[in-house]
Amino acid sequence: MPAITSSARRRIFPGARIILFTGLLSPWLMVSTIHAAEFSVFAGGVAGVEALTVATNSTAFRAAGGGLYLHNNGWVDLTPAQRKQVIGIFSNAPVAIELGFGGNDNSAKVWASACRKSYLSLGIKPTFIAANAFANDNHPTPQQWSAYMAALRAASVTTNTLILPTFEFQNFRPNLDTLAQNTVSHRPDFQAIIRAAGGIVLDTPAGYFFSREPAYHVWVVDAIRWTRAQGLKTVVIVSPHSSKNNFAAHSLKFLGFLRAQQAVPDIFAVENYNPEPPADYPNVVGNENQPNTALGVARGLQLQKTF
Repeated sequence: MPAITSSARRRIFPGARIILFTGLLSPWLMVSTIHAAEFSVFAGGVAGVEALTVATNSTAFRAAGGGLYLHNNGWVDLTPAQRKQVIGIFSNAPVAIELGFGGNDNSAKVWASACRKSYLSLGIKPTFIAANAFANDNHPTPQQWSAYMAALRAASVTTNTLILPTFEFQNFRPNLDTLAQNTVSHRPDFQAIIRAAGGIVLDTPAGYFFSREPAYHVWVVDAIRWTRAQGLKTVVIVSPHSSKNNFAAHSLKFLGFLRAQQAVPDIFAVENYNPEPPADYPNVVGNENQPNTALGVARGLQLQKTF
Protein backbone atom coordinates (compact mmCIF):
# COMPACT_ATOMS: atom_id res chain seq x y z
CA MET A 1 0.00 0.00 0.00
CA PRO A 2 1.40 3.44 -0.84
CA ALA A 3 2.45 5.54 2.15
CA ILE A 4 2.28 9.29 2.53
CA THR A 5 5.78 10.03 3.75
CA SER A 6 6.69 13.00 5.90
CA SER A 7 8.80 14.43 3.09
CA ALA A 8 6.00 14.00 0.57
CA ARG A 9 3.52 15.56 2.96
CA ARG A 10 5.57 18.70 3.47
CA ARG A 11 8.05 20.43 1.16
CA ILE A 12 7.73 23.59 3.23
CA PHE A 13 9.65 26.73 2.28
CA PRO A 14 13.07 26.22 3.95
CA GLY A 15 14.62 28.63 6.36
CA ALA A 16 11.28 29.94 7.58
CA ARG A 17 11.39 32.07 10.71
CA ILE A 18 8.92 31.04 13.37
CA ILE A 19 7.20 33.88 15.21
CA LEU A 20 6.31 32.79 18.71
CA PHE A 21 3.07 33.76 20.45
CA THR A 22 3.72 34.09 24.16
CA GLY A 23 1.78 34.95 27.25
CA LEU A 24 1.59 34.32 30.96
CA LEU A 25 -1.68 32.42 30.84
CA SER A 26 -2.50 29.14 29.17
CA PRO A 27 -3.10 30.08 25.52
CA TRP A 28 -6.57 28.58 25.58
CA LEU A 29 -7.60 31.09 28.27
CA MET A 30 -6.81 34.03 25.97
CA VAL A 31 -10.26 34.01 24.40
CA SER A 32 -10.67 36.22 21.34
CA THR A 33 -13.31 38.92 21.53
CA ILE A 34 -14.04 38.53 17.81
CA HIS A 35 -17.07 36.35 17.21
CA ALA A 36 -16.95 33.66 14.54
CA ALA A 37 -19.27 31.24 12.87
CA GLU A 38 -19.56 27.73 14.25
CA PHE A 39 -16.89 25.24 13.21
CA SER A 40 -16.25 21.56 13.84
CA VAL A 41 -13.01 19.99 15.06
CA PHE A 42 -11.52 16.61 14.14
CA ALA A 43 -8.38 15.09 15.70
CA GLY A 44 -5.91 12.32 14.95
CA GLY A 45 -2.46 11.86 13.49
CA VAL A 46 0.49 9.52 13.08
CA ALA A 47 2.86 9.92 16.04
CA GLY A 48 1.29 8.37 19.11
CA VAL A 49 -1.84 7.31 17.23
CA GLU A 50 -2.34 4.48 19.73
CA ALA A 51 -3.60 7.13 22.19
CA LEU A 52 -6.89 6.99 20.31
CA THR A 53 -7.44 3.51 21.77
CA VAL A 54 -7.75 4.98 25.29
CA ALA A 55 -11.21 6.45 25.83
CA THR A 56 -10.17 8.79 28.66
CA ASN A 57 -7.75 10.60 26.34
CA SER A 58 -10.66 12.16 24.44
CA THR A 59 -13.65 12.15 26.82
CA ALA A 60 -14.49 15.86 26.76
CA PHE A 61 -13.48 16.23 23.10
CA ARG A 62 -15.93 13.52 22.03
CA ALA A 63 -18.68 14.77 24.36
CA ALA A 64 -18.43 18.17 22.64
CA GLY A 65 -18.92 16.61 19.20
CA GLY A 66 -15.27 16.14 18.25
CA GLY A 67 -14.54 14.05 15.19
CA LEU A 68 -11.95 11.37 14.43
CA TYR A 69 -9.28 12.14 11.81
CA LEU A 70 -7.61 8.98 10.49
CA HIS A 71 -4.31 9.66 8.73
CA ASN A 72 -3.55 6.58 6.63
CA ASN A 73 0.09 6.39 7.78
CA GLY A 74 -1.01 6.10 11.40
CA TRP A 75 -4.06 3.93 10.81
CA VAL A 76 -2.17 1.19 8.96
CA ASP A 77 0.30 0.93 11.86
CA LEU A 78 -2.43 -0.04 14.31
CA THR A 79 -3.28 -3.69 14.86
CA PRO A 80 -6.75 -4.96 13.90
CA ALA A 81 -7.62 -5.07 17.61
CA GLN A 82 -6.50 -1.47 18.10
CA ARG A 83 -8.50 -0.32 15.09
CA LYS A 84 -11.56 -1.99 16.55
CA GLN A 85 -10.97 -0.19 19.85
CA VAL A 86 -10.75 3.20 18.14
CA ILE A 87 -13.89 2.59 16.11
CA GLY A 88 -15.74 1.59 19.28
CA ILE A 89 -14.60 4.62 21.26
CA PHE A 90 -15.53 7.03 18.45
CA SER A 91 -18.68 5.15 17.44
CA ASN A 92 -20.87 8.24 17.82
CA ALA A 93 -18.37 10.67 16.29
CA PRO A 94 -17.99 11.86 12.71
CA VAL A 95 -14.96 10.37 10.96
CA ALA A 96 -12.61 11.76 8.32
CA ILE A 97 -9.87 9.93 6.41
CA GLU A 98 -6.63 11.23 4.87
CA LEU A 99 -5.41 9.32 1.82
CA GLY A 100 -2.81 9.83 -0.87
CA PHE A 101 -3.73 10.92 -4.37
CA GLY A 102 -3.50 8.91 -7.55
CA GLY A 103 -2.72 11.06 -10.57
CA ASN A 104 -3.26 8.16 -12.96
CA ASP A 105 -5.81 5.37 -13.28
CA ASN A 106 -3.65 2.69 -11.67
CA SER A 107 -2.68 4.66 -8.57
CA ALA A 108 -6.23 5.90 -8.17
CA LYS A 109 -7.43 2.29 -8.15
CA VAL A 110 -4.77 1.36 -5.58
CA TRP A 111 -5.96 4.10 -3.22
CA ALA A 112 -9.58 3.19 -3.84
CA SER A 113 -8.80 -0.42 -2.90
CA ALA A 114 -6.95 0.73 0.23
CA CYS A 115 -9.93 2.85 1.24
CA ARG A 116 -12.33 -0.05 0.84
CA LYS A 117 -10.10 -2.56 2.65
CA SER A 118 -8.80 -0.42 5.54
CA TYR A 119 -11.87 1.72 6.26
CA LEU A 120 -15.15 0.92 4.53
CA SER A 121 -14.92 -2.81 5.24
CA LEU A 122 -14.67 -1.98 8.97
CA GLY A 123 -17.98 -0.15 8.89
CA ILE A 124 -16.44 3.33 8.77
CA LYS A 125 -18.68 5.82 6.97
CA PRO A 126 -16.51 8.91 6.56
CA THR A 127 -17.93 12.40 6.53
CA PHE A 128 -15.12 13.41 4.22
CA ILE A 129 -11.95 12.04 2.68
CA ALA A 130 -8.96 14.37 2.29
CA ALA A 131 -6.76 13.35 -0.64
CA ASN A 132 -3.31 14.92 -0.80
CA ALA A 133 -3.61 16.01 -4.44
CA PHE A 134 -0.85 18.66 -4.43
CA ALA A 135 1.87 16.73 -2.55
CA ASN A 136 5.37 17.03 -4.06
CA ASP A 137 4.14 20.14 -5.88
CA ASN A 138 1.87 18.07 -8.09
CA HIS A 139 -0.50 20.09 -10.26
CA PRO A 140 -3.47 17.79 -10.91
CA THR A 141 -5.88 18.65 -13.68
CA PRO A 142 -9.64 18.71 -13.15
CA GLN A 143 -9.81 15.56 -15.28
CA GLN A 144 -7.31 13.72 -13.06
CA TRP A 145 -9.22 14.78 -9.98
CA SER A 146 -12.53 13.61 -11.43
CA ALA A 147 -10.98 10.25 -12.33
CA TYR A 148 -9.68 9.84 -8.78
CA MET A 149 -13.11 10.61 -7.35
CA ALA A 150 -14.71 8.13 -9.76
CA ALA A 151 -12.30 5.39 -8.60
CA LEU A 152 -13.24 5.94 -4.96
CA ARG A 153 -16.95 6.02 -5.79
CA ALA A 154 -16.53 2.72 -7.66
CA ALA A 155 -14.97 1.32 -4.47
CA SER A 156 -18.23 2.04 -2.61
CA VAL A 157 -17.48 5.51 -1.22
CA THR A 158 -21.01 6.90 -1.12
CA THR A 159 -22.12 10.28 -2.38
CA ASN A 160 -22.72 11.27 1.27
CA THR A 161 -18.93 11.33 1.71
CA LEU A 162 -17.13 14.38 0.31
CA ILE A 163 -13.83 13.59 -1.42
CA LEU A 164 -11.84 16.78 -0.94
CA PRO A 165 -8.51 17.86 -2.48
CA THR A 166 -5.78 18.84 -0.05
CA PHE A 167 -4.01 21.90 -1.47
CA GLU A 168 -0.30 22.39 -0.81
CA PHE A 169 0.33 24.50 -3.90
CA GLN A 170 0.92 27.50 -1.64
CA ASN A 171 3.61 25.69 0.35
CA PHE A 172 6.17 24.98 -2.35
CA ARG A 173 9.16 27.13 -3.26
CA PRO A 174 8.60 27.11 -7.07
CA ASN A 175 5.24 28.82 -6.52
CA LEU A 176 6.51 31.41 -4.06
CA ASP A 177 7.01 34.35 -6.43
CA THR A 178 3.68 33.97 -8.20
CA LEU A 179 1.26 33.25 -5.36
CA ALA A 180 -0.58 36.54 -5.84
CA GLN A 181 -1.33 35.62 -9.46
CA ASN A 182 -2.34 32.06 -8.61
CA THR A 183 -4.95 32.39 -5.89
CA VAL A 184 -8.01 30.19 -6.11
CA SER A 185 -10.08 33.15 -7.29
CA HIS A 186 -7.64 33.57 -10.22
CA ARG A 187 -7.35 29.92 -11.26
CA PRO A 188 -10.25 28.31 -13.16
CA ASP A 189 -8.57 24.90 -12.90
CA PHE A 190 -8.38 25.13 -9.10
CA GLN A 191 -12.01 26.25 -9.06
CA ALA A 192 -13.08 23.31 -11.24
CA ILE A 193 -11.42 20.81 -8.89
CA ILE A 194 -12.99 22.41 -5.81
CA ARG A 195 -16.44 22.53 -7.42
CA ALA A 196 -16.24 18.89 -8.51
CA ALA A 197 -15.17 17.85 -5.00
CA GLY A 198 -17.62 20.03 -3.12
CA GLY A 199 -14.93 21.78 -1.11
CA ILE A 200 -11.24 22.20 -0.27
CA VAL A 201 -8.72 21.14 2.38
CA LEU A 202 -5.84 23.52 3.14
CA ASP A 203 -2.64 22.15 4.63
CA THR A 204 -1.23 25.20 6.43
CA PRO A 205 0.63 24.47 9.69
CA ALA A 206 -0.22 27.22 12.16
CA GLY A 207 3.31 28.22 13.19
CA TYR A 208 4.58 27.99 9.62
CA PHE A 209 1.73 30.22 8.45
CA PHE A 210 3.08 33.17 10.43
CA SER A 211 6.62 32.64 9.16
CA ARG A 212 5.47 33.18 5.59
CA GLU A 213 5.09 36.39 3.60
CA PRO A 214 1.86 38.43 3.27
CA ALA A 215 1.09 36.90 -0.14
CA TYR A 216 0.84 33.50 1.54
CA HIS A 217 -1.69 34.85 4.04
CA VAL A 218 -3.68 36.38 1.20
CA TRP A 219 -3.62 33.08 -0.71
CA VAL A 220 -5.03 31.12 2.24
CA VAL A 221 -7.73 33.69 3.04
CA ASP A 222 -8.71 33.91 -0.64
CA ALA A 223 -9.07 30.11 -0.89
CA ILE A 224 -11.35 29.95 2.15
CA ARG A 225 -13.45 32.94 1.15
CA TRP A 226 -13.87 31.83 -2.47
CA THR A 227 -14.89 28.31 -1.45
CA ARG A 228 -17.33 29.55 1.18
CA ALA A 229 -18.84 31.98 -1.32
CA GLN A 230 -19.71 29.00 -3.52
CA GLY A 231 -21.48 27.31 -0.61
CA LEU A 232 -18.82 24.57 -0.50
CA LYS A 233 -17.00 22.92 2.42
CA THR A 234 -13.77 24.35 3.83
CA VAL A 235 -11.34 22.32 5.95
CA VAL A 236 -8.07 23.56 7.44
CA ILE A 237 -5.48 21.08 8.69
CA VAL A 238 -3.73 22.32 11.84
CA SER A 239 -0.46 20.50 12.40
CA PRO A 240 2.61 21.24 14.54
CA HIS A 241 5.30 21.39 11.82
CA SER A 242 8.11 22.85 14.00
CA SER A 243 5.95 24.51 16.67
CA LYS A 244 6.75 21.95 19.39
CA ASN A 245 5.75 23.50 22.75
CA ASN A 246 4.13 26.46 20.96
CA PHE A 247 1.66 24.30 19.04
CA ALA A 248 -1.31 25.45 21.14
CA ALA A 249 -0.26 29.11 21.07
CA HIS A 250 0.36 29.10 17.32
CA SER A 251 -2.97 27.38 16.68
CA LEU A 252 -4.88 29.92 18.74
CA LYS A 253 -3.11 32.79 16.99
CA PHE A 254 -4.02 31.24 13.63
CA LEU A 255 -7.68 30.98 14.63
CA GLY A 256 -7.63 34.62 15.72
CA PHE A 257 -6.15 35.68 12.38
CA LEU A 258 -8.78 33.79 10.39
CA ARG A 259 -11.54 35.25 12.54
CA ALA A 260 -10.26 38.76 11.94
CA GLN A 261 -10.21 38.08 8.20
CA GLN A 262 -13.72 36.55 8.27
CA ALA A 263 -12.20 33.35 6.90
CA VAL A 264 -12.94 30.74 9.57
CA PRO A 265 -13.33 27.30 7.91
CA ASP A 266 -16.15 24.86 8.49
CA ILE A 267 -13.74 22.30 9.96
CA PHE A 268 -10.36 22.26 11.67
CA ALA A 269 -8.55 18.92 11.45
CA VAL A 270 -5.78 18.70 14.07
CA GLU A 271 -3.10 16.11 13.34
CA ASN A 272 0.60 15.37 13.39
CA TYR A 273 2.46 13.63 10.57
CA ASN A 274 5.82 12.58 12.04
CA PRO A 275 6.15 8.78 11.75
CA GLU A 276 9.36 8.54 13.83
CA PRO A 277 9.39 11.38 16.37
CA PRO A 278 12.06 11.76 19.06
CA ALA A 279 11.29 10.46 22.53
CA ASP A 280 10.51 13.96 23.82
CA TYR A 281 8.21 14.91 20.92
CA PRO A 282 5.48 17.08 22.52
CA ASN A 283 2.94 16.87 19.70
CA VAL A 284 1.88 13.21 19.82
CA VAL A 285 -1.86 12.48 19.58
CA GLY A 286 -1.74 12.34 23.36
CA ASN A 287 -4.39 13.39 25.84
CA GLU A 288 -6.91 16.26 25.61
CA ASN A 289 -5.59 17.70 28.90
CA GLN A 290 -2.07 18.16 27.51
CA PRO A 291 -2.28 21.44 25.56
CA ASN A 292 0.38 20.79 22.89
CA THR A 293 -0.75 17.34 21.84
CA ALA A 294 -3.06 16.86 18.85
CA LEU A 295 -6.00 16.07 21.13
CA GLY A 296 -5.06 18.95 23.42
CA VAL A 297 -5.02 21.47 20.58
CA ALA A 298 -8.26 20.05 19.20
CA ARG A 299 -9.94 20.39 22.58
CA GLY A 300 -8.55 23.91 22.91
CA LEU A 301 -10.02 24.90 19.55
CA GLN A 302 -13.38 23.50 20.63
CA LEU A 303 -13.33 25.81 23.63
CA GLN A 304 -12.96 28.78 21.29
CA LYS A 305 -16.10 28.01 19.30
CA THR A 306 -18.98 30.47 19.27
CA PHE A 307 -22.15 28.77 20.45
